[in-house]
Amino acid sequence: MTTNPPSIDVVHFASPGRGLRAMQRAMAPRKPMTVSQWADAERRTSSKGSAIVGQWRTDRNPPLREPMDCLSARSTVQQTVLMFPIQFGKTEVAINALGYSMDHDPCPIMVCLPGEVSMGKWVGQKLNPAIDETPAMKRALTSVASRDATNTKTFKDFEGGQLWIEHAGSTQRLKSTTVRKLIVDELDEFSAALIGGDDPVEMLNGRTSAFPTTQQRLYISTPQIKGLSRIEQLWNKSDQRRYYVPCPHCGHAQPLEWGGLHWSPDGRQVWYVCRDCGAHIEEHHKTAMIAAGSWVAENPESKIRGCSCCPRSLLRRGSCCPQRRRCRCWWRRTASRSAGRNWS
Repeated sequence: MTTNPPSIDVVHFASPGRGLRAMQRAMAPRKPMTVSQWADAERRTSSKGSAIVGQWRTDRNPPLREPMDCLSARSTVQQTVLMFPIQFGKTEVAINALGYSMDHDPCPIMVCLPGEVSMGKWVGQKLNPAIDETPAMKRALTSVASRDATNTKTFKDFEGGQLWIEHAGSTQRLKSTTVRKLIVDELDEFSAALIGGDDPVEMLNGRTSAFPTTQQRLYISTPQIKGLSRIEQLWNKSDQRRYYVPCPHCGHAQPLEWGGLHWSPDGRQVWYVCRDCGAHIEEHHKTAMIAAGSWVAENPESKIRGCSCCPRSLLRRGSCCPQRRRCRCWWRRTASRSAGRNWS
């Protein structure tokens, strides 16, 4: 009796070049790399969304390193919550994690914004400039033609994965999409419930259920109303990490807080006081302190990675202090200009 050989399915590609790239991408060994390492090597910033144009450097904003690396391919963290002040670089964490996934860890991804307007701004001011300026992200796309169905405003097809950009204003936009990575930006702007009573956040959480062991979810927002803030509620369930920096005089690690800020009666001199030794900490100490800082979990039993930092003005030179006395400039401007660029 003659046995026919098993049939072999042949995959036909519309473009031989695309097929070759897909095979090379699938067969190429992956070197261990974190999101921050990828960003330092590949990411380029644009004048449309950053005060500093050119090569990304995580050293300019050290507290962003660990949150970014939570989205790395070998990270065991499945849920990351970033409760950051405005203009702290939280959206850059999302863009770097997205670029890393497109280039190094391809998979289905969804980015969700609160509404259609905010979604349009995010695409125009954040995503598109990042793709235009970063060759590794543009190279990963299967097409860069604006009229191609694989490269639209809300959908990008790339080698090994797909990207959906959605907004939380419609239940239809949050259904029927399965992803391994979910990025939710400006969570506190989300509606409490959609028409029909559905909670948009619960609907989003269901998008990653098909990847129970490899899913990664990132929630980003500036907190708004205390007690009603969605990001605060998530952070309270997390391991509650705060960024601790060492005192330059005694080495005691501590998070920077408004309570440690002091100023002279005329508001011309401002300094920070160490909670342990009571020494005055001047602005020129800040760059080294922040570089030597680390995230410390205050609720280590939780499996959710949560990071919250002090107000941005405590970490940026020349910021205005919103106190009643309105001291115009605190922590005297004795640091180099590079210190001020750490928090763009």
